[in-house]
Amino acid sequence: MTARKTSRRKPARKKAKAAGKTAGPAKKTARRKATGKKPTRKKAAGRKKAARKQATRKKATGKKATRKKAAGKKAARKKSAAKKTARKKAAPKKTASARKATRKKAARKPATRSPKAATPEARPVEAVRTSVTAAVPVEVGRVTHHFGQLGVGVIAVERAEISLGDTLHFRGHTTDFFQRVERMELDHQPVEHVGGDHQVAIQVSQRVREGDRVYRVSR
Repeated sequence: MTARKTSRRKPARKKAKAAGKTAGPAKKTARRKATGKKPTRKKAAGRKKAARKQATRKKATGKKATRKKAAGKKAARKKSAAKKTARKKAAPKKTASARKATRKKAARKPATRSPKAATPEARPVEAVRTSVTAAVPVEVGRVTHHFGQLGVGVIAVERAEISLGDTLHFRGHTTDFFQRVERMELDHQPVEHVGGDHQVAIQVSQRVREGDRVYRVSR
């Protein structure tokens, strides 16, 4: 009894499977028609094509613009070159004879020298010193005091005389200079001659120190 039941049921199952297989594609087509998937795919493909066309158009226009710019630059260069050549042609060219004439003129013109002001010849210091020291020095005395604010040195006259116009030589450990006697005082009174055993104040240009020796060089 069981074997007969199984044999009867098997063909029914096979029929159901075959019916399901045939019904599958029909259902899928019905769903596609309801949802509209195929038209959307076509639209997407059309959009892609349009985007590609726009990209190619943009590239073509960009290339055209670059070509136009390059052509404009070339034209500007040609114009500048043409202007330069026109200027060169318009400028008069110097001939060989004209060049020689300008050279001769330059050679003929004497060089003008600016007149120099006649400067007086300065007498060298060494010559002055040698002319002073050429005379035989005579020891007069020694320095006893110096007034720096007044520029006066006090000399104790011991041996020779001192007169206005004499040249004295002050010499010491750090002192060595010549001084012309232009003014001297004895007891705050101006005098012209001073003898021995007197202290006289003489105006000096440099500092003198106590103990410096004084020599009369010239009168």
